[in-house]
Amino acid sequence: MPTVVLAQAFDWPAQLGKSQSALETTLRQAGRCTTDGFTIPVTVVKMDTYLSDNLFDPVVTSGGVFVPVNGEQDTRSDYDDKRTFSSNKVTSIRCTIGREASVQAYAFEDRIVRIKLTFDRCQAREMQEDKFLTMITGNARKPIMVEKCDGTDLAEKDFDTALYQAIKARNTYGYNRQGNPGMLDFEWSKNMSGEFEIAEFRVMWDIGCFSGTRYEVGRKILPDDRRFRCLIDVDNKDPARWSATAMYEILRPGVFVDTVERRLAAMRVFVDMPAERSAALAIRPELQTMIDGIKAGIAARATAKQTKDNAVSNILGGAN
Repeated sequence: MPTVVLAQAFDWPAQLGKSQSALETTLRQAGRCTTDGFTIPVTVVKMDTYLSDNLFDPVVTSGGVFVPVNGEQDTRSDYDDKRTFSSNKVTSIRCTIGREASVQAYAFEDRIVRIKLTFDRCQAREMQEDKFLTMITGNARKPIMVEKCDGTDLAEKDFDTALYQAIKARNTYGYNRQGNPGMLDFEWSKNMSGEFEIAEFRVMWDIGCFSGTRYEVGRKILPDDRRFRCLIDVDNKDPARWSATAMYEILRPGVFVDTVERRLAAMRVFVDMPAERSAALAIRPELQTMIDGIKAGIAARATAKQTKDNAVSNILGGAN
């Protein structure tokens, strides 16, 4: 399957709910894929930490961590920047589609719940040796190969034009301020209400023209004396087929009115919100057990510190 055809005509929303292997098999026709587990950070835990139904950031902790000058840990919290939680109920897939785009997808119990399509717009993409990682492993006979994206292709492609025409036909798109995410501008998107309103708000944090593309794209566009608008289109009629698209509109300065010179796709996101919530609830028992264990450690350290402080006070304040 040619890369341009895949980006232009592939029915991405229809992949939600399909098996992981089916999606991977299709995408491998146009690029490379790797499969991995699912890991989330559990950096800070306090006694008031609780779990939300956000699959990708379920651990909710208020405030930060106080670290005294003497380096002693705050007994009211537990901080570990290397601590993570892994679940075998969720898996991730990463694929590259030629040199134009890459895909990050997540599956719950072998059913796709989220797909993020990022238009990398590489001039060239190929497997190259990462000499630094090879040096770390110390085995020159088995070099570490990674896929590298070189250069930035800012030409409008067939898939850009086709995507824009489809968005125009739906006529529910809108624009946000230059460079800012569109999460605060829901008037044009007929924002969702009800049980998935918060879920939509969370996803919209990631929708934009900077976060959706490699930063090289932004750097190439801005210094060229070209203003741009970020077009954002949201289709939220069906929470099980929720989707959003962000596109650069590069503007050519005019005497009275700027005209659109190019339209470049930045990113697309597809989410099965009910299934993604089910995934978050499915991993909750194991994650809650982990959190409870950390809280028990916090309580034990607090008790030990109080006991020690009381003992010091008793000794120093004791009668002659």
